Amino acid sequence: MTDTTSDTKPQPKPSFDGWGTALEVGGLHFTASFRASGATLRVFGLVGGRQTEVLRFDDFVDGPHYHVPAEGPQIIFDETELGEPLAWFVAEIRDHLEEMLTAAGFGELVEVVDAKAVAENAGTIRKMMVDCVPDGYVRSPGVGLRRANG
Repeated sequence: MTDTTSDTKPQPKPSFDGWGTALEVGGLHFTASFRASGATLRVFGLVGGRQTEVLRFDDFVDGPHYHVPAEGPQIIFDETELGEPLAWFVAEIRDHLEEMLTAAGFGELVEVVDAKAVAENAGTIRKMMVDCVPDGYVRSPGVGLRRANG
């Protein structure tokens, strides 16, 4: 029997809290869900034997922002300077994950996280965020998440 599982990419599944979808990749747990204000991506890592939320990105219609660390204050996203919020955040996870984890105070995860595997699945993470958005909302290229009628 041939093992083909090593050739397949991880697939999103229902999240452990029942809200949205989740993806386990590179030693991290990603969840994407929609709240009243917009889409949220949470990044969890195993810290001290417990799954701990380490990073969070809130792609809100009004006031997109992120948290580094997840429990830290909001960092307002400057759309004028950085462009489309989701595109920027996915690029940060893909290209600068180790720096983000270190800045969040979770540098010990850098030793155990497979950043390359996360980078290879950045498109899946982005798709999770796109797919969690309900009818009545649209993603405008170069702009981000907006209400469909506004």
